[in-house]
Amino acid sequence: MKSAMFRAVLLWVSAALVAASAQTHDSSDTSIALRLDGVPAASGRLVVFDGPDATQTYASAIDNQGFITGMYADTANAEHVYPRSSKGLFETFSAPGSPDITPDSINSAGIVAGSYGDTREDGFVRKPDGIFTTFTVPGIFPSTSTNPIVINNSGAVAGPYFDANGKEHGFVQLKDGALFTIDYPDSSGTDATGISNGGSVTGIYLDASFNAHGFVREPSGAWVSFDVPGGNFGFFFPTLNINDSGLVAGSYVQGTAQEGFLSQEGASLISFAVTGGVSTWASGLNSNGYVTGGYQDSNFVAHGYIRSPSGTIFTFSAPDAAQGTYPVSINDKGDVAGYYLDANYVAHGFVVELKP
Repeated sequence: MKSAMFRAVLLWVSAALVAASAQTHDSSDTSIALRLDGVPAASGRLVVFDGPDATQTYASAIDNQGFITGMYADTANAEHVYPRSSKGLFETFSAPGSPDITPDSINSAGIVAGSYGDTREDGFVRKPDGIFTTFTVPGIFPSTSTNPIVINNSGAVAGPYFDANGKEHGFVQLKDGALFTIDYPDSSGTDATGISNGGSVTGIYLDASFNAHGFVREPSGAWVSFDVPGGNFGFFFPTLNINDSGLVAGSYVQGTAQEGFLSQEGASLISFAVTGGVSTWASGLNSNGYVTGGYQDSNFVAHGYIRSPSGTIFTFSAPDAAQGTYPVSINDKGDVAGYYLDANYVAHGFVVELKP
């Protein structure tokens, strides 16, 4: 753990920026059918992409301009983070002094947030001009994709960390760099996973008896708690997302079934599931109330879906996705980014654009 717990160090890393944007790395561009209860009901444009000389490519998030961030491994197994433009142009960058870096989110200005370091003890915010700002929390960041560091369009960053005793806390870092811890009152652990553009934070907390509950923390510091049936927030991507209207999307497990849910203060919880799926989870929510995520079929192969605010669920799969399709993010235009695994378990990035 660094001795300076709260710091923001401005670093120029233009030397680490790879001039890989001279060419695209898209491997296919095709129309796909979006299905309603298994029947083709709409169409979309699906683009598959891979990083430069990549052996594995993953997507983490998409912004409203169509920029996607994620990471890929090259032939030497070195990790690289990328922003990819809507035209398929890549830039890549690495963390200063560390080969390990995880991008989690991107905002409408193209600013990427995530963590890096062998023990994930540093967070970062990277602007499109290459300015790389680091920050630390009084502990370490979880290193899994289900515990993201998220950034909103105002430049505020939120996420979880573990202290020296293994207790989980949430944090918020404002645009000016001021960072503070958030803990649900009298909780035994707080996991912050989403932030709205207005600064409302959502996530999951454990009460004194270690029972799980959802929460929304308003910018004023006021807390709202909510529950899901069975109190189990799921084992597939239990990340909660929140949009500017205060709508929260996530997933939960009850018995042997996993379902997605929508929660908003003052309204009843809405549960949803893909028809014929054995489990459904939510991984992205946009400002218009569209949700994306995945579901498993009876053979336990994952596929993607898009749920409209009216409750209509369209499903899709990437071509050659023999081992599963995994949507991760949806922007306000309804474009979905994610990755899929081919028959050899090689990961490829994709973006789905809905056709009118």
